Amino acid sequence: MNISVIGAAGGVGRRVVAQATAAGHAVRALIRTPEQADMVSLHGASPVQGDLTGEWETVLDGADAVVWAAGGGAGGNFQAIDGDALIRVADTLLARGPRRLVVVSSMGVDRPEQMPPFLGDVLRVKAQSDAHVQNSALDWTIVRPGGLTDEPGTGLVHVASTAGRGSIPRDDVATVVLACLGDPATVGQTFEVVSGNDAVAGALAGLGG
Repeated sequence: MNISVIGAAGGVGRRVVAQATAAGHAVRALIRTPEQADMVSLHGASPVQGDLTGEWETVLDGADAVVWAAGGGAGGNFQAIDGDALIRVADTLLARGPRRLVVVSSMGVDRPEQMPPFLGDVLRVKAQSDAHVQNSALDWTIVRPGGLTDEPGTGLVHVASTAGRGSIPRDDVATVVLACLGDPATVGQTFEVVSGNDAVAGALAGLGG
């Protein structure tokens, strides 16, 4: 599969790149700086330098699927990235393809009032862009992980529409994202994921139950 990763230099994005190339996929990775290009090249991906607030569309060339792993963060320009840019990416995919899109979002998007106050504004912005994707005609999946850690992945997760508070290694989020790309049953699904006791494939298979 030819996969384009947007936000390829971020904590989840670079793990998606590494796992995808290790699995034999061809990866085009959107990055912003030459240093980031060197990093994704080490994993065997093809770096594409661009900016989500400017020119970026060449990363889509030849893609069968797109992974959105970008984010402005609670202290960053989240309106421009988590909000406007994701909406623009979704609209661009509708116009030129590919139709398959997996979005790495965040737990609590549907209940920002229950999350730590410093996350409230970014979660509300994500709610708007997630909804735009959900209301589109794309073949989308939205993955909403809990608190992200740099612990080694275990391959064991808990997946649910509301998973309850918890954390998850970024490695395991990347594993879930790639599993979604290989599982057509995840199209049209929005779910939360934290560390748990279920192997990823089995956890995803239970989404329709």
